[in-house]
Amino acid sequence: MQRGNLKARRSEATLNDISHLKVALLLPCLNEELTLAKVIRDFRSQIPNLDVYVFDNGSTDRSRAIAYEEGAKVVVVPKKGKGNVVRRMFEVVEADLYIMVDSDATYDAKGIWKLIAPVLSGEAEMTVGSRLAESSGAYRKFHQFGNQLIIQLINNIFNSSFTDICSGYRVMTHYFVKNIPLLRKGFEVETELTVYSLINEFNVIEVPLPYGERPENSHSKLRTFSDGYKVLLTIVWLMRDLRPLLFFGLTSMFLMIFGGLVAETFWPNHLFVQMLVAVASVGLLTTGLILNTLNVKFSELQVLYRRQYKNTNTNLAIKSHSMLEEEACDQPKVTPLRTVTVS
Repeated sequence: MQRGNLKARRSEATLNDISHLKVALLLPCLNEELTLAKVIRDFRSQIPNLDVYVFDNGSTDRSRAIAYEEGAKVVVVPKKGKGNVVRRMFEVVEADLYIMVDSDATYDAKGIWKLIAPVLSGEAEMTVGSRLAESSGAYRKFHQFGNQLIIQLINNIFNSSFTDICSGYRVMTHYFVKNIPLLRKGFEVETELTVYSLINEFNVIEVPLPYGERPENSHSKLRTFSDGYKVLLTIVWLMRDLRPLLFFGLTSMFLMIFGGLVAETFWPNHLFVQMLVAVASVGLLTTGLILNTLNVKFSELQVLYRRQYKNTNTNLAIKSHSMLEEEACDQPKVTPLRTVTVS
């Protein structure tokens, strides 16, 4: 059964649905003075009581000053890299609902209600704005090809059905944010976020949303080849850590076939070399089996932890205002007992 990219039953939420919730807007920022104010105003026009956090990653322009002018809380993240920024976001911000979006004004603020609805209904712990380019200039050269390559790799390795791994527009629950491990430093954090949500069996729903071009003189911080290489390398390491039997099994098979061919070609009469290749192959496969067993046991413990958390933590259930009203109506009315004094 494929995971990821589930379909939402409810199309949109309303402002009344989240009136009782604390909602935080998380904005990663690096030299976004041309677009930052617009992003903050666009989202505040949708959710007026929004708590806005700008996580500045070393801007040298007026981004930080603009954030203060717009009434946002500014958190400075000295360590370079989007992964460091996102990890800091998850550490310091407390909210019922988290909206994370890039500060480049390429994502549609009006689409936020489509992202919020599945989270409120309990269908998803994270929703992702799957990007639909509004023009040919929305994606830089090679970016769309690289994104599709990463999507196919993730879907095949981790048995999922995502359409956009690297989207910077997401809505997440409190439980998701506080229980997802993030280790990567750069743009590969979005890949890590998606893969860990799969491994930890969080429900993730993708919602197609329009994706526009950056304004003139606004430039992407994503480096096509170097960051693309890091993302691919991240997939390999995540496969090693989270799918060890597949990773070490393939490595063992590769070594057995090609190592055997090399040994037979260059050392046909050296039994020691051939035995060395065979022992190394078996050792890799055994490593995969051991790590896979440990992963299974860890997953069992995690299921027990999540069950306990659900039973004790009230922040887990994100309920809309209408859902709360329905629950109140469903409660049986209790007639108070009358006390009769007998003299």
